[in-house]
Amino acid sequence: MGLGDLVDPVDLRRIRTDPLWCKRFMAHGDNVMDQAFKFMVDSLKFRKEMNVNALTLQSVDQALFKKGVMAAHGRDKAGCAVVIFSARLHERVSGAQFEEVKKFLVFWLEKMEREEKGKRITMFFDMGNAGLSNVDIPFISYLINLFKYYYPDLLNAIMVFELPFIMNAAWKIVKNMLPAKSHQLIKFVSKKDVTTLIPPTCALKRWGGEDDWTYTFDPAACAMPPNPFLSDQPDGPEVSKVNGEPVEVNGVSNGHPGRKASNARKRTSLKTSNLHDFHSIRESPSTASEPGPKVHFGDEISTSSDDLSGKSPSDSTSAELGGMLQVTPGDEVWFGTGSSGVKRTVTLVNIRGAPVAFKVKTTSPEKFRVRPSSGVVGTGHRQTVELQLCDGVTAQHVITDRFLVVAAPVAHERVPARDMARLWRVGVSLSSHPRWALTVHVLGL
Repeated sequence: MGLGDLVDPVDLRRIRTDPLWCKRFMAHGDNVMDQAFKFMVDSLKFRKEMNVNALTLQSVDQALFKKGVMAAHGRDKAGCAVVIFSARLHERVSGAQFEEVKKFLVFWLEKMEREEKGKRITMFFDMGNAGLSNVDIPFISYLINLFKYYYPDLLNAIMVFELPFIMNAAWKIVKNMLPAKSHQLIKFVSKKDVTTLIPPTCALKRWGGEDDWTYTFDPAACAMPPNPFLSDQPDGPEVSKVNGEPVEVNGVSNGHPGRKASNARKRTSLKTSNLHDFHSIRESPSTASEPGPKVHFGDEISTSSDDLSGKSPSDSTSAELGGMLQVTPGDEVWFGTGSSGVKRTVTLVNIRGAPVAFKVKTTSPEKFRVRPSSGVVGTGHRQTVELQLCDGVTAQHVITDRFLVVAAPVAHERVPARDMARLWRVGVSLSSHPRWALTVHVLGL
């Protein structure tokens, strides 16, 4: 029996057409080809065994969704979707019932994988009011193993909220399930410090935040998004039936009505990614502790002097701008030497919980094209700003230049051009809005 008999043709098609997925396997395998390949094969086999590509809301026990044991809601300060596990609602089961629970967990990770297009997610274990009867080591072990072996580079962090003292021993067992170098992914939080990791507007009131959201079962919100790698699948939303009634999946990504899913957003170009943009559950602490993406160096640069793969500065960071935007890179924009028309990107992530207007200015507008130079970043969304040297300008000409990122709160995501111009004309001149400077540096100079 060959490999083709052990894996789903849909996943084989994805391996051939989705470079990002392959790079995530490489990152998860510590950039060792043999290790990454074995991990990929094991993952593909598992996906066929679980019939992952055929999972729908109707193929999973509806009672698990109605209880609200797990739901996705809001984002953390790194811009990652937060999946909430409410321990107090969980009941330990075994046998055939536990097999349904396994399918439920796979469903949720697959759902988030599709909605977030491979972007990392944060697991939030809400242990408030939970007792020993709610502690389920097999359940947590299975969830951890899904991240370790079958969903590459999907986990950003595990936040454990208000862990009762009597459960410390149980969580030591959970911690030991992870490699030692991944222990820093687990963060224990309380009402006092949860908002250091999750914006107050996205943190629930019972956590000490401002969000009064409560879970209610919504079939449209919980349904599985379409699989983009099914060749015979229409481009429109999935239409499924719940209790005999058709339900259209409107792309709600956070387990409740009111927010459009990330699959309504444009897919990030795969040309601007390399292995240094990824971390995995197996990665070393020195890199895994950085929650946000690093500087993206475009693969479209073909000259040897501009091949920056593996040469990105180790101190690439993200900066928080007035509690509204996370700016990546946070300090410096690096260009290669000797090339004209080079592009670099700056990523702006909305951490405010409401729309934020932005403007990116340069000290030398005759040297750079900034696209887009202004706009609005929607709630929970991100915006990539492209910085490109104008024709005839080389990196050596820009070593003293800077970019200025300015942010301002707005009420709506759609702001008329006239109002936007007035906002910056008045606001910037009065220096009333938060701003952040990025310094231009040239590799090798």
